[in-house]
Amino acid sequence: MASLTRPDPQDVENRAVPVIAGNLEKLLLRTGRPVKLVDHTLEIFGEFYGQVTEPVARKAVRLRHGQGKTPTDGVGVKRTREITVLPKRLAA
Repeated sequence: MASLTRPDPQDVENRAVPVIAGNLEKLLLRTGRPVKLVDHTLEIFGEFYGQVTEPVARKAVRLRHGQGKTPTDGVGVKRTREITVLPKRLAA
């Protein structure tokens, strides 16, 4: 009989944030225009789609912002899915 153990949600989240941030950066570089998270969920969440909650995407946006990769910080938008992330070159 096989035993199934669920991964620790915090561990999954910790692994997901940099991956999601990287996927977001690739999408921004490819499109060169603002990206609304809800319009690209599969591409942004990648392998973590369905495994992590939306707030993880907000953390990924904050990570990109902290690295100077986007002027978007994810603050002030009530729903995570409504965040539109701007490419760095569109910064004012």
